[in-house]
Amino acid sequence: MGFFSKMITGMSKKSDRSCDRRIEGYIEACENLYNLSVSMYPDKDPHEHLVIVLCTIWIKSGVYKTTEINKPAQAQEIVAYTLFPACLPSQERVRVLAYKIIMEDQELSSRFSTGFPEYYKEYSKVSKSIWDAKRNGSLIDLYSRYNKNKLHQLILFPPCKTHEKENDNTTTQNNKTLPGNIVSEVSRMIGQVSKTVTQRRIMLTI
Repeated sequence: MGFFSKMITGMSKKSDRSCDRRIEGYIEACENLYNLSVSMYPDKDPHEHLVIVLCTIWIKSGVYKTTEINKPAQAQEIVAYTLFPACLPSQERVRVLAYKIIMEDQELSSRFSTGFPEYYKEYSKVSKSIWDAKRNGSLIDLYSRYNKNKLHQLILFPPCKTHEKENDNTTTQNNKTLPGNIVSEVSRMIGQVSKTVTQRRIMLTI
């Protein structure tokens, strides 16, 4: 079972809420967690905040433990999953993350497009702009506009060095092993945000 399949299956089994409420709950949970993360760690980049949001949802849902999300394969998937939303302005990025999570669930996905057309239209429009940027080679420009961590930029967009085999091997190796560092760097913050949610009795209706 894939990482996200496990997450969605586990959460669906726990919830008897209507699809409508679950969709609204995901959006509200992502927005509340993002605002909390920004207030607690204002000097962090949007990508780091989005990683914190996503991992906190998993932890609070009971599907994954903090130690599990730090494993290399899972960490790389987390980084890849939150990359596109991190390339968007503040008013859009967290909603797109919520939409991406919703679209992983077949039941919610079908209800999302028919029952909430305004949300689906927003998701489709913003997603198109990101895919266009990826196709025309400007995704790194969007990412760099909102995320200033140079190490993360190098990890996600490694320079092409085809003229030297040694450099090629180094770049390939970095691309395989380093993305998890983003998750490792914020693992303590993920735990602290999760703890704060419990202490403040913040309800995540997912």
